[in-house]
Amino acid sequence: MKPLVLFFDGPCVLCNYWVRRLCIWDKNDQLRFTSLDSDYTLGFFKKYPSPLLEKDAILSWDSENGYRSESEVLFYVLKHLGKFWTLLLLFRVFPLSWTNGLYRFIARNRYRWFGKYDHCPLPEARFRHKFI
Repeated sequence: MKPLVLFFDGPCVLCNYWVRRLCIWDKNDQLRFTSLDSDYTLGFFKKYPSPLLEKDAILSWDSENGYRSESEVLFYVLKHLGKFWTLLLLFRVFPLSWTNGLYRFIARNRYRWFGKYDHCPLPEARFRHKFI
């Protein structure tokens, strides 16, 4: 299986926290990460354009299924992690409009609640291979 690429807000403290957690939980080494403002991302979206880039949200892309955004990404990542993480897929019973609404509420307030780095921090050496 080809890796799932996650585009995230590099300066966001909350986003970086979850990226670090995902690096630890990704036992099958299926996830790759890149900041939304990286050179890789800018080149990628020139090659594979998407209006999703305009959203203030985490995005995912894989060669088989294309793009996902907001809570869809979270559910897709949980599915990739497997094991007991799939129990959290029970939240898919809620309409996507609700889960995306909750996602957007947190996204709008993330800097106020958790802060913002001046720049995207470097990953731990043991996880550098996961960053594009």
